[in-house]
Amino acid sequence: MPIRIGFVKQIMRKNVHLIVLAVAGFVACWFACSRIDDSRIITAKALEMRFDFSELTPLEVKRIEKVLNAEVSPCGDDVTLAESLFNPDHCPLAPLAGRFVMKKIMEDYNQEEIATAYMKRYAAIAGLEISEDGSPRMGAANPSVTLVVFTDFECPFCAKAASELHHLVRRYPEDIALVHKNLPLAKIHKNAEMSAKAAFAAHRQEKFWQMHDTIFSASGSLLTRERLEITAQGLGLDLEQFKEDMDSTAAQAALAADRKLAKQLGVDSTPTFFINGRRIEKGLSALDERVYEEFLRHGKKL
Repeated sequence: MPIRIGFVKQIMRKNVHLIVLAVAGFVACWFACSRIDDSRIITAKALEMRFDFSELTPLEVKRIEKVLNAEVSPCGDDVTLAESLFNPDHCPLAPLAGRFVMKKIMEDYNQEEIATAYMKRYAAIAGLEISEDGSPRMGAANPSVTLVVFTDFECPFCAKAASELHHLVRRYPEDIALVHKNLPLAKIHKNAEMSAKAAFAAHRQEKFWQMHDTIFSASGSLLTRERLEITAQGLGLDLEQFKEDMDSTAAQAALAADRKLAKQLGVDSTPTFFINGRRIEKGLSALDERVYEEFLRHGKKL
């Protein structure tokens, strides 16, 4: 051990200047990377030209100045959110992003929590790639907004969401596509999986959305096998083929694939929405706002 220590000391003496330079370089790099370029800081006083800070405390004003100068613009371009607020024509999403930050500060989130939430919602990078994989789909062929919903046919909130989603697609038929994914919560909804298989069987005969709407319109009623078969007949489906598809291994595999995807995405409740690969944390209540933001992100004027 003494020999090894002596050897290390000898090496250090011979290379002390290199070690000093390396440490100095590290410190300089850390200092440069951990502070905002003073020449680019937009002060709170200047920001008040874009925002009403009257409801903020002096401490909150300081915090919002720091956060707006720390976060990148939702439109990218190597500028901060604060800088992009002064060029709304180039980045129309910036004012909404700024108000999002202000709301989080007023709700007493810390800077790290705000940064995480901001990154999920406004990062210029693309959202998650969520495979459609043959799932039922309606709406635009080349949409600017793709909504993916994980749903349960016995969930009353899913029934309400289905109506809102259909309204959005009808309102913007050339801009929005809706993709359906199944997540039957079998522990609390005993007929949800059977209903999902019935919808799959209807999908095989190109009547998924008709079955989907009929099942949800019966929300609160008992979804028995007999009732689902009567519904299939009413929709003009080949009943024998419907029964065969409903009981097939293909139906089971389709449900298993959706469940696996849900698990990978951290989805464990219904309805859960993704808009262009970004999860909508507040569910249905935030849907219109998030669609509007995605239109702005893609340069669409409403």
